[in-house]
Amino acid sequence: MSDAGKNSPETTRAQIEETVDPILHNCLRKFGDHSPENISAEAFATQLSGELRPDIRRVSLLVSLAQKFLSGEPPAEGLELGCGYGFLLFPLAKLVPNIHWTGVEHPSRPHFQKPTFQQAVRQENCELVGADFVHEPLPFPDAHFSVITFSETLEHLPVERLGFILGEMERVLRSRGILIVSSPNQASLENRIRLFKGASILDIPNRSAYAKGTFGHIRVYTPAEMQSIMAQYGFSLEEMVLESNNSAYRGPRPQALRRRLYRFYERVEARANFLRPMADTWYMVFRKKAAG
Repeated sequence: MSDAGKNSPETTRAQIEETVDPILHNCLRKFGDHSPENISAEAFATQLSGELRPDIRRVSLLVSLAQKFLSGEPPAEGLELGCGYGFLLFPLAKLVPNIHWTGVEHPSRPHFQKPTFQQAVRQENCELVGADFVHEPLPFPDAHFSVITFSETLEHLPVERLGFILGEMERVLRSRGILIVSSPNQASLENRIRLFKGASILDIPNRSAYAKGTFGHIRVYTPAEMQSIMAQYGFSLEEMVLESNNSAYRGPRPQALRRRLYRFYERVEARANFLRPMADTWYMVFRKKAAG
């Protein structure tokens, strides 16, 4: 397990965040399903009041891991599976430019059909592919990609389809290729407290109104559980980071007591390694085993 702030020599985590911040605000403002129309970037940032901080932290960490394992590598193909509004796809295109990135998203998502979104993808020299990868094979040949990113999507997958999806990722990834995954931690402190109080760690998942056949959180996994599952599909763990940064989602206002308590815990956790296994999110880098 590594420290959360570890990065490649090219850029620090803070520098990555500075680049990521306006990209994510722009993506949500232009393509978000519930974002107001014709609002200025400044007014939109004020309206959010720091609520994008968890995504900025998440994306910056994923980018730092991609840089660490991919910088200096020859030009190659990369896949961002479940690209959403481009939160991770666009920063990867900018900060890991030796990889030509393809984003895959469910074609029923409203933003997917927006000409402005498709144009933005082209402007970043990326490809955009619509696919229901939960139920259909990925529309790519075998061993096509050198890297796949799969962030905050795993927890939305029906458990009975997990094997199929992991098998497809293994198929389209080259031998010795890199798979970067992040997902909520089932063993987080918050989940432990909920269980102690007799509550479930997950509500019954709601069917998504934006893409047929998709849901909210269905199942979350512990890091050890995910490492064991991935080994069955020929992936070995290269690096793991555990980090909490979801305080902006807790409490109704930026200065709410609950939000401030979560923020305090995040600062303590960053300095106390023994708390890391109870972080709210895990990040793992896997390598596909060599063929033969």
